Amino acid sequence: MTHPARNDPETVYTITKAPRGAAPVASYVQARPVVAEAPLPGAELVTLPGGEQQWAYVHPRADPVPVAPARQPIPAWAKTAALLMWSASGSAALAGYGLSLAGPWLKALAYMFMAFAVAVTVVAFVVRGLFSGSRRRGGGGSTTAEATATATGRTVLGGKVTATATAIATNK
Repeated sequence: MTHPARNDPETVYTITKAPRGAAPVASYVQARPVVAEAPLPGAELVTLPGGEQQWAYVHPRADPVPVAPARQPIPAWAKTAALLMWSASGSAALAGYGLSLAGPWLKALAYMFMAFAVAVTVVAFVVRGLFSGSRRRGGGGSTTAEATATATGRTVLGGKVTATATAIATNK
């Protein structure tokens, strides 16, 4: 084998010894993306967890679209209640107005019933006083009283109803 002749005085290489101790560590330099065409259509340049870049097929990520909650139909009872509220409130207002008009009459009717109850009570005490006085005097024999009452009315369907009551009282 023939070596070419060198004419320059420089040394081609120098042998050195590595210093003893910790070996120097090169700083990490992030790899730059390779600007090149994709080897196959649809491939993309991806960076792996170790920092290495590779061509790969990637499925596109579809971000989930927030779905609005489905509207619930209005229950039938709520619709019915909403429709009847107008009639109920109107009826209550009309009833209140009617009572305000009938108030003085109802008050007079209540006073009339109260006066009737007082009158019946007074009559009952007077009659009892009269009959108990004659008994104490030691007079007369036995007393018999009979009372009959009849009431007639109509039913809702148009029929006629009659009620009769008879009471007999004997004092000996």
